[in-house]
Amino acid sequence: MTRLGCMTDMWLFAALSDEERTELQRSSVRRLEYKRGESLFSEGDAAEAVFLVTAGRLRLFKLSEDGREITLGYLGLNDLFGEEILFADNRRTFNAEAVEDTRVCACFKKDMEAMLSSHPAMATRVIKVMADRLAQLTEHLADVAIYDARDRLLRTLGRLARQNGEATENGIRLGFRLTHDDLGALIGTSRVMVTNVLKALREEGLVTTDNELRRLVIAPHLLNIETETAPETLSSRRCLCFSEPAV
Repeated sequence: MTRLGCMTDMWLFAALSDEERTELQRSSVRRLEYKRGESLFSEGDAAEAVFLVTAGRLRLFKLSEDGREITLGYLGLNDLFGEEILFADNRRTFNAEAVEDTRVCACFKKDMEAMLSSHPAMATRVIKVMADRLAQLTEHLADVAIYDARDRLLRTLGRLARQNGEATENGIRLGFRLTHDDLGALIGTSRVMVTNVLKALREEGLVTTDNELRRLVIAPHLLNIETETAPETLSSRRCLCFSEPAV
C-alpha cells in the first residue's frame, strides 16, 4: 500500500519532533481508499488501526437484534476515529462504511502504542478525542430516550449544522445530503415519520431544501435548539438527601 504522511500533520502528533514525525510517516502511516458502499470494518472485527479521514465521508452504525441499522454518526474531512483500539478488548464496537468515495490514513495499533508510551502529551490528546466522542454518543442516546421525533430531528439537524454547516442566504446548509432513511436511522424512527416531521417543519419555515445540491437548509436559530428543547433537569428540583430530619 502507498504510504502517506497526512496523519503526522494533525494536532494529535503536535508533541513529536520533526525526526519522530518523519519516522512515523515512514513506518506507521498508510493510505487506504474505499468506494461508496464499501465497508471499512464490521462490529466484532479485530481492531488494528486508528483512522483519519482525508477525503469523502463515512457512516458509523450498529445493528440491532432485529437487523435494523442504528446510525451513530457521520465523519468527514480531518475526523479521527477508531481510537477504541487502544483500550478494551481490541474489537470494533460499531460498523463503518463509506457513503461516498473515501480516502483514509491509517496508523496501526502496535506503532501507535509505542508512540503513546513514549509521549504522554499525545496520550492525553487521544483521551480527549475519546471523551468528546463519548459525549456525542451519550447525547445521541439521551435524545432517543427523552425527546419525541420532532425534537430529536430538530436537535440532530442543529448538531449536524454546527458540525458541518455552511452559511447561505436562506439559512445553514448541511455539508452533505441525507435521505429520509438516513435521518430516521440517526434519530431512531421510521422514514415515514421523518417525512411527516420534515413536512411540518417546512410549513413552519424551519427547514427548506437546496434544490441544486439536494441538501437540507435549516433556520439559523436551530443551532441553539439543544438549550431551547432541554427538559427539566434534576438540578432544578429540591434534593431531600441532606434535609434536616423532622423534629
